[in-house]
Amino acid sequence: MDVERNPGITPTATETTTTLIPGSVPLSLGSFLGGRSGSHNILDTEKIVYLTSGRMAIAQALRLCQISEGDEVLVPAYHCSSMIAPVKHSGAKAVFYRIHPDMSIDLEDIDKKLNSNTRLLLVAHYFGFPQPIDRLQQFCTDKGITLLEDCAHALFSRYQDRPLGSFGAYAAGSLMKFFPVNDGGFLTANSSHPIQLQTESGGRAFELRSVLNTLEKSFIYNRLKLLELLLWIPLRLKSLLWKWLKSRQGEGYTESAPAASDGGFDFEPRWIDTRISLFSLKITRLVSTNRIIEKRIKNYQWLSDALSDLPGCQRLYPKLPEGVVPYVFPLIVDRVDPAFINLRMRGIPLLRWEFLDDEVDAATCANSHHYSRHLVQIPCHQELRQGELEWMVDNIRQEFSGNDEP
Repeated sequence: MDVERNPGITPTATETTTTLIPGSVPLSLGSFLGGRSGSHNILDTEKIVYLTSGRMAIAQALRLCQISEGDEVLVPAYHCSSMIAPVKHSGAKAVFYRIHPDMSIDLEDIDKKLNSNTRLLLVAHYFGFPQPIDRLQQFCTDKGITLLEDCAHALFSRYQDRPLGSFGAYAAGSLMKFFPVNDGGFLTANSSHPIQLQTESGGRAFELRSVLNTLEKSFIYNRLKLLELLLWIPLRLKSLLWKWLKSRQGEGYTESAPAASDGGFDFEPRWIDTRISLFSLKITRLVSTNRIIEKRIKNYQWLSDALSDLPGCQRLYPKLPEGVVPYVFPLIVDRVDPAFINLRMRGIPLLRWEFLDDEVDAATCANSHHYSRHLVQIPCHQELRQGELEWMVDNIRQEFSGNDEP
């Protein structure tokens, strides 16, 4: 990882190639301060397997359920491509269901789409906010289909005093969205479902890249300055070595880490059976989960207050319900462009899921179609400094302040 790239934007000669605000979580000394939360979360489940990313965990869940060609999997119409790619890789048909304006699942629409080929329901807890998962659990039991919870956004959220991810037959998620790691996903299973998987190491280059890229991202955002000075020479040599290997192998060059590690959305089947790097697993077990939970909640609430009166904008969830630990702060913007592009160019890592599957349009789900164009995801992770939050909000307010104009 030489820089943190801006997905969806073609760089120009004058564009910065690094975001000034970390969109994902960099490692810092503070990462280890605050202790581990005593509250049970999905990672405390006994039946758990660690892989390289959440999309590979979904692929493994489909494999364990023996999902294949001729089967149908119910998936949300509002999604990122990494949710859908594993379904298509399995050979099954992805059937898109609707969501309500509050992003809860439209159960009536799901019921209409059931047929004899339906095998599994994939449920996403968007941005850390729970779906009515107890009702969905009962629905799947009654209909005889498997429930898979996508907890990529909801690693620490709870519902009815239970961790999200503990309701479905399986739960999949991404560690990179909450922990300062370069790779990592997980798959869990409840007591009545198997999870015996044969995983393999990603190799020495993968393990080394995990360490160096984690540190390099921290250095980019000035989180470990002293260590950066000590490691400047080996990191420079690493970059030169990577470039040399690519030039030697040309088109035959094989990346030593999956696309997910660099923020990409590609699905690469060769990484399905690869386990998490040892360094990422160690970091996940050492950093403070108390700090992750407390600072994300605090940052979310601060952003909600700071953006409460922004013209032409609506907070999707102004308040955090009890038990919700957010992934990002979602903001609905009447006129997104060119403000979204301008903010990205300034170095603010806003996201939006603007590229839905080709089968999804306004007729499939009007709410999903609308959110793909108007819902902006603002980072609120635990490593954001107060000055960074304030600078980010000042720029957001400046760009979106004209939304009330005719």
